[in-house]
Amino acid sequence: MNPDGAIRATRDPVRASVTRAHGRHRRRVWLSAPVAALLGVAACATSSTFEAPTEPPMAEVDPAVRAFLRDPLLGYGGSIPEQSRYELQSASRALGRGEVQVARAGAETLLAIDPTLVPATVLLAQTLFAAGEPARVVELLRKPLAGRPDYTAGQLVFARSAELVGDAVTGFDAYLGIAKLDREAAARAPALRARAVVELGERVGRAIGEGRLAEAGTALALLRTWAADETATVDLRRRLARAGGNAEEELEATRVLIAAGDRSLELLQRQAALEVETGDARVGLDLYEQLAERHPDNVDIAGALTAARFTWRTKLLPDRVARLLDASSLLRGDFAALTYWLVAGVRTGSAGGTVIVSDIVEHPQRREIARVLNLGLMAPVDPAVRRFAPNDYMRRGAALAALLRMPDRLGSGAACVGDAGGQGPVDTESVCAAALRCRLISEPGECRPQAAISGREAAEALRRTLHLIQ
Repeated sequence: MNPDGAIRATRDPVRASVTRAHGRHRRRVWLSAPVAALLGVAACATSSTFEAPTEPPMAEVDPAVRAFLRDPLLGYGGSIPEQSRYELQSASRALGRGEVQVARAGAETLLAIDPTLVPATVLLAQTLFAAGEPARVVELLRKPLAGRPDYTAGQLVFARSAELVGDAVTGFDAYLGIAKLDREAAARAPALRARAVVELGERVGRAIGEGRLAEAGTALALLRTWAADETATVDLRRRLARAGGNAEEELEATRVLIAAGDRSLELLQRQAALEVETGDARVGLDLYEQLAERHPDNVDIAGALTAARFTWRTKLLPDRVARLLDASSLLRGDFAALTYWLVAGVRTGSAGGTVIVSDIVEHPQRREIARVLNLGLMAPVDPAVRRFAPNDYMRRGAALAALLRMPDRLGSGAACVGDAGGQGPVDTESVCAAALRCRLISEPGECRPQAAISGREAAEALRRTLHLIQ
């Protein structure tokens, strides 16, 4: 009772009406005992009939969970039927009140009607997240969210679930996509970045090591959007380019690493080789000369310097000779011209005599042909009629025989040549065996003495001969 005799309002409508009546009149009513007893019985009966049932206790949503729950339609760009929208929002509100099972049932009902309804899938994932099952959330949302980086409601619960199961890469990528749309994502992304960068870099490295280059390329492209200028990322670019045979990309990454302070011998040698191969040959030659000066006993650097000088000479060839490098089949006159221009000793060496042939007088390569003839590197095809045959194909066997004569004619000889370096005719088996010993070819199958030799093959064979005459 109130001090003035009013009855407090309750859920019982009858008692509430009595309270209102007393409140209006503000006076005490005296009743006879029988009437009072009768009214008491009636009041008890009314109260037992209309009392509202007690509601079950409602589970509160953990604030740590609620922080990652958004309206399932937030950021969704697709269309949704009005009835489905109403039911989805109703189920979402139930989740907000802590009624996880009610919300899950609503999501499952919507998905039974339309399995492609992505917001319903997101709501279902939210109920799993609220129930403490982040691994199932990641599995459920990975495909539906692909291609929807700004779907805030889905990406937020997906990101947090990925973070909880230890997938920093997936979590950070999802947070990053909505960081400008959601405060929680904006707060979580920086905290996860360092772990994500390291983990993704490790994935790229493993993929390269196992030969999964396409997978490595996809992961590296993502990593470059996060940390393009970090040294570890640039080095992964270099490794992937080298594994994939992309010399230009490898050279670019190598230059960046060296400019950033990595001046290891291995990396400097690699830059020099790449400059010679695909970049600035003059820069590559200079690098090799510097390295040879610092490391005079390093035979690998000495050999690379010799090769670099040879490559540099190919860059300086007259146009008419440079075009021969791309020829699929060289003629005898072509081979003589390449030999003359690419081996310095051919132009400057002392000739042993004069060989006269009659079919080169009007030939455009007569000077080069005469020089290799007089040095004894090549011989007329028919000495009796003094014919060189400059327009005949140059066979690989004859080319190797000419190269095997160089150590004796231009240098101090080479033991690996044996009898194959003589002026007279030599059988092809001896030529092939000597070429293998002298490392002009890598395996017997490369000899093919009767096959025509291409410009690139001839240039490479000439390069390999240089170590025999220096």
